[in-house]
Amino acid sequence: MSNEKLLRVLTIFDSSEEAEVLINILRKAGYIVRDIRVEDDEDMETAIEENPLDIILAKQTLPVFNAKQAVKLIVASGRDIPLIIITPKLQEASALEVLNMGARDAVASDQGERLKFVVQRELQNLQDRRSSRQNEKLLHETEKQTRNLIDSSRDAIAYVHDGAHIYANEAYLKMFGYADLDDIEGMPILDMVSNDHHAKLKEFLRGYAKGQITDDTLDLVGQHTEGKTFSITMEFSNASMEGESCSQIIIRDQAQSKELEKQLNVLSKQDLLTGLYNHTYFIEQADKVISRAVDGQAKGSLLYITLDNYDEIKTNVGISGRDHLLTDVATLLKEKVGKLGLLARFEGAVFTLLLNNSDQAQAEKIAGGICKLIRDHISEVNNKSITTSSSIGITTINETTSNLQDCLARAEKGAQAAEKAGGDQFSIFNPAIEDLAEKEQHLTWAAKIKVALKENKFYLLYQPVVSLRGETGAHYEVMVRMTDDGKNVSPGEFLPAAEKMGLIHYIDRWVIAHTFMRLSEQMKHGTNTRFFIKLSSGSLTDHEFLPWVTERLKSLRIDADSIVFTLKEATALNYLKQAKATFQGLRSINCRVGLENFGTEQNVFQSLKHLDVNYIKIDSSLGSDIKDSAEQQAGLKEIADEANEKNIMAIAAFVEDANSMAMLWQSSVAFIQGNFLQEPAKELKYNFDE
Repeated sequence: MSNEKLLRVLTIFDSSEEAEVLINILRKAGYIVRDIRVEDDEDMETAIEENPLDIILAKQTLPVFNAKQAVKLIVASGRDIPLIIITPKLQEASALEVLNMGARDAVASDQGERLKFVVQRELQNLQDRRSSRQNEKLLHETEKQTRNLIDSSRDAIAYVHDGAHIYANEAYLKMFGYADLDDIEGMPILDMVSNDHHAKLKEFLRGYAKGQITDDTLDLVGQHTEGKTFSITMEFSNASMEGESCSQIIIRDQAQSKELEKQLNVLSKQDLLTGLYNHTYFIEQADKVISRAVDGQAKGSLLYITLDNYDEIKTNVGISGRDHLLTDVATLLKEKVGKLGLLARFEGAVFTLLLNNSDQAQAEKIAGGICKLIRDHISEVNNKSITTSSSIGITTINETTSNLQDCLARAEKGAQAAEKAGGDQFSIFNPAIEDLAEKEQHLTWAAKIKVALKENKFYLLYQPVVSLRGETGAHYEVMVRMTDDGKNVSPGEFLPAAEKMGLIHYIDRWVIAHTFMRLSEQMKHGTNTRFFIKLSSGSLTDHEFLPWVTERLKSLRIDADSIVFTLKEATALNYLKQAKATFQGLRSINCRVGLENFGTEQNVFQSLKHLDVNYIKIDSSLGSDIKDSAEQQAGLKEIADEANEKNIMAIAAFVEDANSMAMLWQSSVAFIQGNFLQEPAKELKYNFDE
């Protein structure tokens, strides 16, 4: 029997009938309930000690016992068991009273639907707390093992925070002539190098802290306590020590053994989570096969394997549970198909399999087998039985394969087609058919877009952008939508075709014109409003764009400072010359400018060296799991701090829940945005004064 929804409940009631009513509500909600009933403190103490429990339901007051006493017993036992107080009908206790008592919540006995939601919430919170404790235990054990490895390393290793030592191994101490860690703890790293190299190290550390250094190694002259100097190469990397962010410094022992080199070579090819080959190694090997195939010396197939419903799995079992599932599937694939070709974890929930000397029929047979393997497999994750399926794209490698990027793109499109068809299947990408179908789709959309422009079938939505610094006035991002045969169409459906068919700049102008008219109305009513308007590459290459915008501003007599034109960072870098000129032109007429999807480039602040902007909107991928990831929190704060230093306002546009919002309040971002605050709407009704 599956224990996925097994619920072990302790009920504290003087009437078994009252308890049974609540138990039946939970059974109807799909739980398999194991109920233990007690009536006094002695029975409860015994039950807690002898039984694994998930939740406790306690009547607020019993003849000889009450919920407050029950809370004290739970605390005394040291167990983490949520307690919910059941109050009489129409007499639900106040939240403050319940929390002060130490219970998790209170539900009136006639609120069956609310009880189901409260139990579900508390079970999820309990699972999160248990997972957190387990993760902390694993982290402690990992840090302990890491510390042992560091201490036994022949390489000199130190950890530095804010330019001062917080830890160093024996090899590091010996290299610089110190006897004990206490001798250098808190000592500046500058004291380890000769005076002539202080400036060089300072400059490096400043750039490294801001993410402006691409080479993480630095050649210096070390300074021994006895006065002698020696050449060293320091390797820097981001790390943490006892939960504190810091920098790790390694000075390699050049005499390290060949066995260690061999181990490092293996690790460089391996994905640390799954144990499969990693993305980098797969790319290297696949590129070699394609190169040989172009010369007619090889042939093969590439399978692009994606897991279906991966985001839903994360919702059900959390990030750690999702990773457990991924590792489990990776182990299954390695065992069953790893010998057939080069198997790798490519990215996220994507695996790739490179088959040498295989034809299309063999690739199809293997893909079908993989679909069945994953479909039939059951993973046990956090006491839950989880199943999934896969969508696989197949592309052949032969002398007509031009390059690896095209090969991967075709395989990915095949996987997308398989997923779109319902998943749990494979699809072979045929470039001739796909290109023809794509062209036909673009032509169809182009015709619809022209009609929409002519007949005004576009409309605008607005989403509030809320200041965390008390900046006055309303701020909204403008979003465009389209109607087709009475149905609303999302931008993802028509904008790619508009860009491909040279119509995108016309849509930009439609959006700008209608936003300007809306702003004019706001100004007439004395409402201080600022709009963020997206621009496409089409407007960057449109020579008439700036004169047209200038003329519209003048004719409507609106305040240009109330308009922020934004570009995707990738678009700006791809059209850097045009973007620079456009931004300069817009700023010259007092408009504001900004970058969207910021922070995904390898050199995070590269675009800011070339473009003078007022705002940056941080890419959602950098904050999608911010409430669960200390690394993402630190990365977000680094970007926001750098923006503040440059007098640029950073926007975090991924507020999807209260936890994310709480984290962002603690960061240095200037604005927040997201569906948790308000979903995009046709009207400007958000209360910015709350």
